[in-house]
Amino acid sequence: MPPGETDPRTPVEYNPPVPGNRSLRVASSLAVVVYLTAAGWFFVLAPWSRFWAIKVIPAAPLWLLPLLDSPALRGALSGFGVVHFAAAWSWLESALRRP
Repeated sequence: MPPGETDPRTPVEYNPPVPGNRSLRVASSLAVVVYLTAAGWFFVLAPWSRFWAIKVIPAAPLWLLPLLDSPALRGALSGFGVVHFAAAWSWLESALRRP
């Protein structure tokens, strides 16, 4: 084979990594982790706070009041917040594992 030519049997990468793109990936991963953590704290704390009792429940339609005031819904929202924490942890762990 002449110099400068590649072997046609050699597979070519479809999306080769771009050099210097790591800082953008790290910054975007950090932004997603911060968002998921903040949303997790909101969903865990808001249903049990005075904000919920003063702003959310009185502003809701009358037919929705018993549901919004029920501990089951509040617990479900707190569980949704815990799912956000798990997603943030998973996202952070996968971002740290990538080269």
